Amino acid sequence: MDPYNKHQVSLRGASTKEISREALLEKVSQERELRNYARRATASAIFIQSVWRRYSVTKKVAVQLQEEWVALVNCHASLITGSWISSVVLRPFLFFVTRLSTQHQKIQTRDIDCMQRCFKILLDSINSSDSRKNFCSLATGTLQERRTWNYQAKKLISLCSFILAHCDKSHAGSQCIVGLTILALRFLVVLTDLKGWKSLSNDMLRDADTAMKNLLWFMGSCSSHLYMSIRRYIDKLDITYSSQINSTVETDERFLITASAVTLALRPFHITNFDVSSIGQLDMCCAAEQYCLCLLTIPWFIQRLPAFLIPALKHQSILSPCFQIFLVRFIKFKLKFLNDLFVMD
Repeated sequence: MDPYNKHQVSLRGASTKEISREALLEKVSQERELRNYARRATASAIFIQSVWRRYSVTKKVAVQLQEEWVALVNCHASLITGSWISSVVLRPFLFFVTRLSTQHQKIQTRDIDCMQRCFKILLDSINSSDSRKNFCSLATGTLQERRTWNYQAKKLISLCSFILAHCDKSHAGSQCIVGLTILALRFLVVLTDLKGWKSLSNDMLRDADTAMKNLLWFMGSCSSHLYMSIRRYIDKLDITYSSQINSTVETDERFLITASAVTLALRPFHITNFDVSSIGQLDMCCAAEQYCLCLLTIPWFIQRLPAFLIPALKHQSILSPCFQIFLVRFIKFKLKFLNDLFVMD
């Protein structure tokens, strides 16, 4: 033992060496940082646990709803009415499909049968001439029915766009996805065509026309993701060169999906009197922008489509709004550029 330490007497706190003010402040600061770090770590852990519990509980509820939905639809298929479809079929269906497939950006195998069953019910309902059984008759019903129908119809448009975007014949199990896509687009074509609503009477036409225009405005907006989904689908199609056009035979599945997708892409332009300077048609400018941005910029766009669809894409009623958009954007850019130059001078 060191002789110095052997004879040193401990006086407890009195023998502690003096700490400078700077060292004391630094020590206090470090301890405060450690406490803050521990507090943040605890808060983060609690937040992560709460998010995971919410996700886990929501998924369990969605799976349970799905099982109950399948049993309910199979047992009450003969009692279908428009109100029953809205409250019993679509309300839980949109919830569990959103939680189990849409939020994961992947169509789950267990959801394909449910989607097909739902779209078949909706198609049978829309094709019914009985207003009680027709789902679209809710678009001309009470205020609450119209609001609910508008919300659910927009959700269905987004769901069909999501299905189209994930239609890829190169993946395993693609045949089920292709069949689902054909059914979804068939439903969407009928839903957005007023002539396809079988139960309309003359006194319902005005309300139905208003509801249809709201759907078409939504389809043309960025919120529906329709044009981006069509782009993703067309971008996966094979390129057909001019020497192969006559010898190429389109499959029925590809033909149906491509024709339906192009029909839906052009449908928002069918609103009459399109004019970018009109206040009532400002929402349709987004459709022209989406058409230009998502479709006209696809590499080899024309070569990927069946030849008979090309004239419709090049029609004046389609390209004229696009050119108007280009002109308005160019004028705005030019004015902004000149204004910036004036400010710089």
